[in-house]
Amino acid sequence: MFKKQFFPESTIKSLATNKTVFNRGQALYDDGAVKNLGVDEEDRTIVFHVKGKADHYKTQISFLKNGVARKYHCTCPAFQQYSGACKHVVCSMLHLNNIKKDELTKDEKSQKSAPKQTASSRSSAVLKDLKQIAQTSSVHHLSIINKERVNFEFVLNANITSFNKQFEFYLRVGIDHLYVIKNIPYIIGQLLDGKAHEFGKQFAYTPSDFYITDEDREVLEMIYTIYNMTRSLTQSGYEISYTNKNQIEIPELYVPQLLEKMQATEGGFIRFDRPPSSITSVSNLEDIQFDYGTEDFPLSCSLSKQGTRFYFSLEGYDPRDAMLRFYDQAHMIELDHHFYTFDQQHYTLMKKVIELFKDNQYNAIALRNVDLTEFLSEVYPVIQSVLDVKMDSDVEKLTFKEDIQPELYLDYEKDTLLIEPVFKYGALTVHPLSDTDDSNQTEKIMVRAVETEAKLLRYLQQFIQVSTVVESKWEISGVQEISYIIYNGVPEFAEIFDIYMSNSAKHLRYRRKNNRPISIDVNPDSNLLEISFNLEDITEDELPAIIRQLSQTNKQFHKLSSGSILNLQSEEFQELKKATSRLDLKADDIKGNMQVPLYKGLSLLEDANIEKSEQFIQMTKSLLEPKEQNFTIPKGIQTELRPYQEIGFKWLKALDAYQFGGVLADDMGLGKTLQIITFILSKYHEKGGKYLIVCPSSVLYNWQYEFKKFAPSLDPEIITGNIEERQELIAQMKKANDGIWITSYPLIQRDGELYGDIHFETAVLDESQNVKNASAKTTKAVHRVHATNKFALSGTPIENNLDELWTLFSIVQPGLFADKSSFKQLETDEISARIKPFVLRRLKGQVLDDLPEKTETTEYIELESEQKRLYQAQLKVIRNEVQELLDQESFESNSIRVLAGMTRLRQICCHPSLVTDDYDGDSAKLERLMEYLQEAKENGKRVVLFSQFTKMLDIIKQKLNKIDMDYHYLDGQTKKEDRLELTARFNEGEKDLFLISLKAGGTGINLTGGDTVILYDSWWNPAIEDQAADRVHRFGQKNAVQVLRLISRGTIEERINELQEKKRELIDSVIETGENKQISSLSKEEILRLLDFE
Repeated sequence: MFKKQFFPESTIKSLATNKTVFNRGQALYDDGAVKNLGVDEEDRTIVFHVKGKADHYKTQISFLKNGVARKYHCTCPAFQQYSGACKHVVCSMLHLNNIKKDELTKDEKSQKSAPKQTASSRSSAVLKDLKQIAQTSSVHHLSIINKERVNFEFVLNANITSFNKQFEFYLRVGIDHLYVIKNIPYIIGQLLDGKAHEFGKQFAYTPSDFYITDEDREVLEMIYTIYNMTRSLTQSGYEISYTNKNQIEIPELYVPQLLEKMQATEGGFIRFDRPPSSITSVSNLEDIQFDYGTEDFPLSCSLSKQGTRFYFSLEGYDPRDAMLRFYDQAHMIELDHHFYTFDQQHYTLMKKVIELFKDNQYNAIALRNVDLTEFLSEVYPVIQSVLDVKMDSDVEKLTFKEDIQPELYLDYEKDTLLIEPVFKYGALTVHPLSDTDDSNQTEKIMVRAVETEAKLLRYLQQFIQVSTVVESKWEISGVQEISYIIYNGVPEFAEIFDIYMSNSAKHLRYRRKNNRPISIDVNPDSNLLEISFNLEDITEDELPAIIRQLSQTNKQFHKLSSGSILNLQSEEFQELKKATSRLDLKADDIKGNMQVPLYKGLSLLEDANIEKSEQFIQMTKSLLEPKEQNFTIPKGIQTELRPYQEIGFKWLKALDAYQFGGVLADDMGLGKTLQIITFILSKYHEKGGKYLIVCPSSVLYNWQYEFKKFAPSLDPEIITGNIEERQELIAQMKKANDGIWITSYPLIQRDGELYGDIHFETAVLDESQNVKNASAKTTKAVHRVHATNKFALSGTPIENNLDELWTLFSIVQPGLFADKSSFKQLETDEISARIKPFVLRRLKGQVLDDLPEKTETTEYIELESEQKRLYQAQLKVIRNEVQELLDQESFESNSIRVLAGMTRLRQICCHPSLVTDDYDGDSAKLERLMEYLQEAKENGKRVVLFSQFTKMLDIIKQKLNKIDMDYHYLDGQTKKEDRLELTARFNEGEKDLFLISLKAGGTGINLTGGDTVILYDSWWNPAIEDQAADRVHRFGQKNAVQVLRLISRGTIEERINELQEKKRELIDSVIETGENKQISSLSKEEILRLLDFE
């Protein structure tokens, strides 16, 4: 009997996985759960039988010659899954300490006592085992046919800082609905072991019904390998298996390899800088090293002939010199203290082959001559996929080996697509779906690339998922399934297979000779656009159905009466979809030749897929390139227009020539008023007629002043006064043949019916954002005004959302967009393309080289202590109210209440006395304002100060009066006539400070006498603030302009400032760039974010 060591209790405890495992092993020993099974003297190994709760397990403890324990093993799952000795090994060690040598018996199953077999019977038995291994190998090529694919989402979260890099792996699994995996190691183990698992009500995985793609399987195997390696090679391995099961930490060393494998899948994603709430780090991960795959594995096999027999041998391993150990869960083999990791298929196959040699004492396996054919045709190709098998020259002479050449044959008959894969090996052919070949045509033994065949079939199966196998062909019926293969599959197949298609199969793919499916021309008699569809093999009757399917995003293919199939997602049909969408053509109205209003086609000039007549091109260019048009500035205009203003005038004239309306959306301060006055003067000289200007009440007299200044020959009449006076003025207007009238939005709302039977040559809507609400009475009144065309003037045609744009164009160019619901379905780039000919927008920075610089700064101010206390208390009240509304799902119906609460927060930032009358503390912002105004006065600055709260302006006035600082003041109560006088006096140098309420003075006035703008409080909409600042920074300004925003730090004002930056993108995305950005008005999500509900 060999020597064996005694195991002190302290040693057993250190070897045990943890203290709990040791205690459980102690309990098993106390219960007498262990029995001696036997001894292997040669291997110096003692075998025990331990009875667990549900099963019996075999443990082994091996010793070196000096009696020191060399290794231990157990067949229980815990030993495979966790590092350290399991409870069964602990029990065996305790038992071993208390038995004597003579109580141990030799293993009755030892190879030395086994009856001898004849060489012939042993050869037959081994060959039978090898064939069984080959036949049950999971690379068998028919294993996934008629199974549904499992979908995976792999997410690698990268949390990277300047001092640390951390990577975590997350997993979701399912078919249509993907389930978040909360125990990744366990689920991967189940999937790789081919075990069924119920993920939820919508998905229960069974290997017989579902399959995992090779690419997905490689990711799962690598993750599982990394998990088991890190767990077994770190001290905290056992604990890790019980924590963070929803994530696997990935050593940086393996991230590139993992990303490469994830890239090959359809569900691989990487996420940056969003770490989970808790991460348990694993120490020493960077020390883990392993080899992946069979390339560097040192073992190989050989097949040689000696006399009349053939011998199959394992090369590169001597059990006397090196230790060989298998890790089933990790699919890893340890050979001479080096770890080699494989995918599950290769690992399982390799283990079976090596264990077969082990059972044969690692001796060569003898094969009879009659066994060689079966071995080379069935066993060799499978083993060759995991272990290099070298043949000597005598064996090579007996084999037929050629490179595989995959071919694919496609035919179409009786509404069914037939696909036959064929594998050619030189002159020999394999039909894999019927598992037949013509190897009988050669006397040699045919060697097939079985694994390559399996991979090729799995590749095809990704595209051919709904089919039946008849003889050697897949049969596919159903238009969508056939179409997908013809358009998506065949181009991919051609990269790997030689493709052979019958004429009937080729005919399935629609090929158009004419590159332009639509042609358009202008009918000079009717001013309509004539449209012709030029689609070969598509009848006029089929057009409506095609257009209808194009509008349905889930429809990809359409079968024609001719049998050809259209790919509706192809570029040519997507361009057709875009063109019909821009033309607002409905499917039921489509004809081979038809007419639409001219303005609907203007956005198609740059569409290369449409055949356009020269007349249409010239007409469209006149609108898009007005600079080249031959319109002269009218005599009588009392100023010289700047080049960009002259272009604006020509653009208005070009639109008017076709009776189109439009939006002059130049930046504030660029002279929109001058451009429209020049246009009216020109048209008035040409044809007379009546003209109407509708503007805010605050600028009624400003318009009259501008006409007198720039076009004194025109004498516009202002419609104002009481109802009787206005009725008299409008009655005179009806009698007149021509003239110009100016009224306000509030008055046209009241007088709308009086304008019912008056026709105007042109109506102008100044500051057209006043008609942004489609349901407002003012908007409806403007709609009812009869005019040949209508022009809108606005530096901010969109203030909050795209609905405002729809409302505006329903006035200035009715019909450009269909109903509002259809408009909401359009992408912003589509909207931008349609309105492009009808919108002219220039920014000051683009056209005014001599305009002084505008500098914008934000100053953050800490609240006073008492002010901060009041703010926090109010914030808490509002947050509690909002939370209650959210819980009751009544937020939307109470949004006004929430906004009122937010206004109180903003008022506290300005001055708490705006909210509570008994407040006698200070306001940090007010104190900073007074300091700044004093500094500005000392430095000769002239300040225009805006606040949206008139009560706040009253507080500021009180402060200014105390220090004798003079100022002008304007709010909503200031008379219209006084506005012009006040602004003129300020611009002429009277007083250096102007206090203005944001709503009353944000538009329609010129304050170029100032050089500093202070925005005391923040507003949700940045356009309102920009308008206010541009009262100072505009045409005529001689000095650099400073714009200062005062923001209370850590408050709702700071959040509003962030929100403004996002909202500024809206005008740019639609009016200028057409990029697909969608910013809405103050939404529920934005309100919650402003109140710190993340």
